[in-house]
Amino acid sequence: MSREQRGFLGRITIGMSGQAFSRIIQAGYTILLVPLLIRAWGVDGYGQWIALTALTSYMGLSNFGLVTTSANEMVIASAAGDTRRARQTFQVSINLTIFFILPLIALLVIGLSLAPLSRGLHLSQIDSSAAAKIIACLGAALWFQTLRGLMVAALYATGSYGFAYYVQGAMKLCELTGLALVVSLYAGSQVSAAIVVALVALAELLVIAAYARRAAPWARMDLRAFDRTWIRSQAKPTIGFMVSNLATAGLMMQGPRVVLGALLGGPAVALYSIYATAMRFVDQLMLTLVMPLEVEIARSSGRGDFKQIHRLIVLGTHFSWALFLCVTAGLLLFGPIVFRIWTAGRIEFSYGLMALFMCLSAANLQGRVSLHALICTNRLFGPSFLMLLFAAMSIGLGALLTRLMGINGMVLGGIAGEIINSAIVIVTVAYWLHKPLRNLLGNLFNFKGSFEEVRAKSLQAWYRFRPQT
Repeated sequence: MSREQRGFLGRITIGMSGQAFSRIIQAGYTILLVPLLIRAWGVDGYGQWIALTALTSYMGLSNFGLVTTSANEMVIASAAGDTRRARQTFQVSINLTIFFILPLIALLVIGLSLAPLSRGLHLSQIDSSAAAKIIACLGAALWFQTLRGLMVAALYATGSYGFAYYVQGAMKLCELTGLALVVSLYAGSQVSAAIVVALVALAELLVIAAYARRAAPWARMDLRAFDRTWIRSQAKPTIGFMVSNLATAGLMMQGPRVVLGALLGGPAVALYSIYATAMRFVDQLMLTLVMPLEVEIARSSGRGDFKQIHRLIVLGTHFSWALFLCVTAGLLLFGPIVFRIWTAGRIEFSYGLMALFMCLSAANLQGRVSLHALICTNRLFGPSFLMLLFAAMSIGLGALLTRLMGINGMVLGGIAGEIINSAIVIVTVAYWLHKPLRNLLGNLFNFKGSFEEVRAKSLQAWYRFRPQT
């Protein structure tokens, strides 16, 4: 086994263990938060909180995808041995976050605070003053997370990304504990919950910044560092990621909650969110694998190793399907019991609705790793506009079907959009890797080939490290 292979396996092992820790905490956070907030605020109050936070999540577009594209650029530059370019990317990105993104977030907070949200989203438990305070706290948390993302990017570039995952998990646990104390012991309102979210985001930023300073000596702030040429070079990747993020997170994930809040009110948002939260457990497991793979794909891109990129995409897709099948089988077997305990008997388990959400999750599975490969190599500028178009069409279709079928209609609209967007990213990856589409699809559906490869590698590792007798 070569030194590069040992380094790759070491990074992947630590990265996956860190991701596993973070995703387990994230899954626990997501699952435990539902009954916690429902008991404190009721189903309607919980749905109103979800609708408001879903709307404010669109402020995340204020960074124009800067964190992700800059992180990718740092990883690619570092893998190519170009420390100067990695340092320049870090410094200019930090300065843009301070001098451009912060004022923009402030303007968005003011604009949303002045909008008639209480009437538009049926916020009977949250008045205009409380909504403004929640938006301000979430805006502050967003800015802290943007800076934190750039610090983590320096760790990605040095191959030290496992630590960031452990910190992320630990801080999520702190946030859950803080929310539990505030809303349960002190009868805290939605405003108190938003304050906790902002404070934890600040604490995570400080911890990551301190570690990045040690792990990446080149990652030093310079408030004078502005490079117009670099900014122009990042314009297309940044716009591509921003549009893609609007399509996937803004429309496909948060869009249904906002539309349901406007059409049917808080209870419908709560019901949709609870079933979507159950399926997010699948996403958390898949991201345990996908996030380290994303960093390694970016490193392979920096070295020009397209063969390794293709291999990682195929293996990642097949492992994602294996995890999906295991988790969905568990949900179907234990769903009624879990829902009864999880929601304190307030939300009934429906096999039909759960099956629809499973189809929604499966609809983007074949293209999930391909999408992350395009994200981490800053190659989304072209396909992202098609993805946005079909995401908007799927939300429009879901809104029409909701009037006829209720929540089921919104899920069906999402399924149609996810299938089309998966096809778009797979076609784009085939073109990028100079592979015939039929060849790439054949490999993506060749589950037996991946099984045999993993089996062979496992046997090789066993024979290498087995105890000597």
